[in-house]
Amino acid sequence: MGVRFVAVNDGVDSDNQMDNDFTPFRNIINEWYAKDTSKKIRAVFRNKGLSGQRLSSNAPFGCLREADGQLLIDPETWERVQKIRAQRRRPTKMGEMGMFSGLAFCADCGARLYHCRTGSWTYEQECYTCSSYRTRKNCSAHYIRAVVLEQLVLQNLQRVTAYAQDDTDAFVRQVMENTVRAQLTEQEKAKKLLEKHTRRIEELDKIIQGLYEDNITGKLSDERFAKLSESYKKEQADLKASVSELLPIVKAEEKQAVNIQSFLKVVRKYTHPTELTPAMLREFVNKIVVHAPDKSSGHRVQRIDVYYNFIGEIDLSPEYSKKTTA
Repeated sequence: MGVRFVAVNDGVDSDNQMDNDFTPFRNIINEWYAKDTSKKIRAVFRNKGLSGQRLSSNAPFGCLREADGQLLIDPETWERVQKIRAQRRRPTKMGEMGMFSGLAFCADCGARLYHCRTGSWTYEQECYTCSSYRTRKNCSAHYIRAVVLEQLVLQNLQRVTAYAQDDTDAFVRQVMENTVRAQLTEQEKAKKLLEKHTRRIEELDKIIQGLYEDNITGKLSDERFAKLSESYKKEQADLKASVSELLPIVKAEEKQAVNIQSFLKVVRKYTHPTELTPAMLREFVNKIVVHAPDKSSGHRVQRIDVYYNFIGEIDLSPEYSKKTTA
């Protein structure tokens, strides 16, 4: 075909017929070598597969690849996905999903806030209301418009991210102080409850012992004894289960339970947020607590508290919405 072939390492030149006598045999040997290598590679993959080792070179989403090739769950991605799954988001009758569905909670009863809208409403008319108020009427509505909630959360987010970027050291110190304070409060509550449960368990031991003695002496019938002892034993079992849960909290050392670096990583991803998107909201916010409106001043004033992923609530002045009442 008029093509010249030169193999420098093998000393082959198609224009020199004298040097090409061994070329056909060399090609056969090279082809055998390639087939043998392919066969060995397939055998290695087959043995790895049979022994339960992973064959893919890339780790799937949510996992990290260790040096030995084994997969390790990513402690950060896993927790974020579990939070998203726990925050159930139900579409409205219009088939749309509210941005804050599963994130907004009532400050008084702790119930979720429902996203309300109709086909004739504009976005400015969409709102969130307490689910307990809608179903059982045992709480106030905690009504807040979606556009107002979006503005308040964005304002809080802008202030927190600016604080984290402008003075990172002070931001880290404040987060640490907030966390230690919250842990101490939780430990103190757990300690008091543990002491109360322990005293009651000891009292129940004496009561059950007295029941046995009264039953043996005939002061208490077998039927009455069985009913009382069963009730006290159940209470004691519940208290012991509670004690086993409280002990780790009381004995645990004060430690940083938040991942500040993970939060700062998200902050660097969204340096100057000017618009709130669902993806940004889920990456930053863990939950939003909406308080009931206060109209005592002649204005409708409503407060929200924003709790962030990894760090919880930042102790800045809370966000309020103000509107003159008619």
